[in-house]
Amino acid sequence: MNRARAVAVWVTFGLVHAVLVLENLFAPNGPLGDVQVTYPAWWIAALTSGDYPGLTAPGVYPFLALFPIAIATEGVAAWFALVVIVDAIALAFVARRSITAAYVWLAFQLALGPIALGRIDAVTVALTVIAVTILEQSPRASGVLVAVATWVKVWPVAIGLAAMRSARFASFARWSIGTAVALALAAIAIGDRFSVFSFLSQQQGRGIQVEAAAATPWLWDAWAAGESVVTYSADIHTFEIVGSGTTLVAQMLTIAQVLVLLAVGVVLVARRRSATSVSVSFGYSLLVLVSLLVTTNKVGSPQFVSWFAVPLVAMVLVNASRATTVLVALIGSVAVLTHVIYPYAYFAFLELRTVPLVLVTVRNLAEVALLVTSSVVLLRQLHVEKLAKQFADLDIGNQKGVVPER
Repeated sequence: MNRARAVAVWVTFGLVHAVLVLENLFAPNGPLGDVQVTYPAWWIAALTSGDYPGLTAPGVYPFLALFPIAIATEGVAAWFALVVIVDAIALAFVARRSITAAYVWLAFQLALGPIALGRIDAVTVALTVIAVTILEQSPRASGVLVAVATWVKVWPVAIGLAAMRSARFASFARWSIGTAVALALAAIAIGDRFSVFSFLSQQQGRGIQVEAAAATPWLWDAWAAGESVVTYSADIHTFEIVGSGTTLVAQMLTIAQVLVLLAVGVVLVARRRSATSVSVSFGYSLLVLVSLLVTTNKVGSPQFVSWFAVPLVAMVLVNASRATTVLVALIGSVAVLTHVIYPYAYFAFLELRTVPLVLVTVRNLAEVALLVTSSVVLLRQLHVEKLAKQFADLDIGNQKGVVPER
């Protein structure tokens, strides 16, 4: 990367992050609410009681989330320093591999808006962007980063499954699993095992959050003055949709999410032998897994869309095919619609006004389209890679004087 291109990408980084910081501070409807209110309240309550969520008391996040939560308590300047620094480190790794990937990531952040910096997810996204960028060259470090990010929020486990498309998976897996276990043991030694793993069960009793794709039919029922209503849950500080069947669907979504993720994992394991490097299918696999986590999630918070940055970078680093271009466009549309909805149209949406509800519906349909399209692309790519592997094995056999069976 020459000096002019390096300067240009860092100037763009500065401009994008300046815009995002200003949006967080001045956009309507309090996009920085969790950082300014929720995280500090959790940390102060923990200091006062001695009960630390995810460590010595039940919590919705794994215990390493306490670190960014504690930093948020120091004020918005400290928070922005944290997220800008981790983003800058991540960009340095990405730009070293591909200037195009660096610009695509920055464009995605700008399209997504303030939520790209305004939640704990920003830290996990930066860590995992580094992890997918260095997976082939440094699988051990990549594994450690994914393990650390997973103990902040659970979603990076998707990278572990997608990494089966890499020939360096064995090394990655050893270091990822080893680090995750070591962190768990350290947490248990400090706290207790029930609290350390409480994040796995804390979401079970929740209903369907209004932003979730699954909420869409009931939102329109509420708009049409049907039985469904939007309610506020004071316990978890969020809005949910309540209607006929929502409780059952909320319970089934978590089960379905786990089963489908396992099914994708089985497919990737079955095609494991065709992975000779960080193949094109790695990015597609990761996109399918992240799409599943977002689309089938009964929570559906807008910050979940920030996760798409990781498969986005992974795809652009490896391939710029027509399929990748279509998927990038779909990801961009989901990001832009999320930006418009949150924070700008959020309270109008909660009031079930028609235009914001249409925007949410289109966004949710775009997420479903992204899941379906990426799944089709992945299956085709796995087939192509399997055939390529077979032809390569045949060619090696012929070079050794082995006559193929007729």
